[in-house]
Amino acid sequence: MKFAPTASCVVALAVALAAAGEARAQKTTKVKYAEVVRSVFYLPKYVAIANGYFRDQGIEVDMTTAWGGDKGTAMLLTGKVDVVLQGPETAIYVENGASPEKTKMFTAITATDGLFLMSREKMTMEQFDWSMIKGKTVMGWRPGSTPGLFLEYAMKKHGVSPNKDIDHVTNIAIPARVGAWLVNKASFSVFFEPDVSKLSRQGIAYPVASVGKEVGPVDYTVFMATDSFIEKNPKIVQGWANAIHKAQKWIQTADAETAAKTISKWFPKVELGDIAASVTRYRKFGIWKTDPTTHPQAISALQDILVEGGVLKADKRVAYERVVTTKFSEAAKKSAE
Repeated sequence: MKFAPTASCVVALAVALAAAGEARAQKTTKVKYAEVVRSVFYLPKYVAIANGYFRDQGIEVDMTTAWGGDKGTAMLLTGKVDVVLQGPETAIYVENGASPEKTKMFTAITATDGLFLMSREKMTMEQFDWSMIKGKTVMGWRPGSTPGLFLEYAMKKHGVSPNKDIDHVTNIAIPARVGAWLVNKASFSVFFEPDVSKLSRQGIAYPVASVGKEVGPVDYTVFMATDSFIEKNPKIVQGWANAIHKAQKWIQTADAETAAKTISKWFPKVELGDIAASVTRYRKFGIWKTDPTTHPQAISALQDILVEGGVLKADKRVAYERVVTTKFSEAAKKSAE
């Protein structure tokens, strides 16, 4: 005897099939990922997570914070993470190092340094001249670090010797920088967002120069993976590049307040207004890349700075193609057209 299905049975079956199809569609691969630090500077990456761009590419992001490029590199080379976001100089150091495993940059999100020089005295960028820091205490960054090297490069460009013309404070840890400023440790200091917006809103410090603008286009933060991971997982790497480029396009036109709300869960102690102001400032100065590809001139300029800063010998400069692959970023751009 045959039984005709009831309406409720048909509905239940349809719901079950839809749920099964959705489960298949949402199947993702977990990718272990480390950011060098937690920062609004890397906003496009948080946007890619929040807006589901990684999920759309079949990627589940398992994120941790390395708190340093040296730590991020160690995590990458030992297999503790699959992808890291950090300075491109680390790939150069690995290339020159003894490790048999090498790394490649495959997509980038920041076009230059995101630091702003801030003054205790109220003034505008138009009123500031780099000669004003001579004879003053300047709170810089750890010696040999990329933020420190870029700041020193900007100083030298304007005829200021970091070693002779200023009292250069370089031993303040990142978490202690705002506190050190509040207890009057310096006349000038460099800060990333959202500290720039918070301190200026409070009338405690005033942005007077963009280090990135002074240095020019030098890809400052890139995603990288080991050669072996890239070779074994090209679909994941491509999906990652696709997700990041989609976020780059989104942030070009997104309302600043909307962008702030989108990433706010990663910055629960930061006021939304300060995040929104950070978005506005970084877009104004072209800090975020719109093109995810790291081009040869960026790596050449970076190595100029490393050599000038004394952390890379001139005969140890590396060939662009040894540390960069453009296959995935270029494909991401084409897929977005």
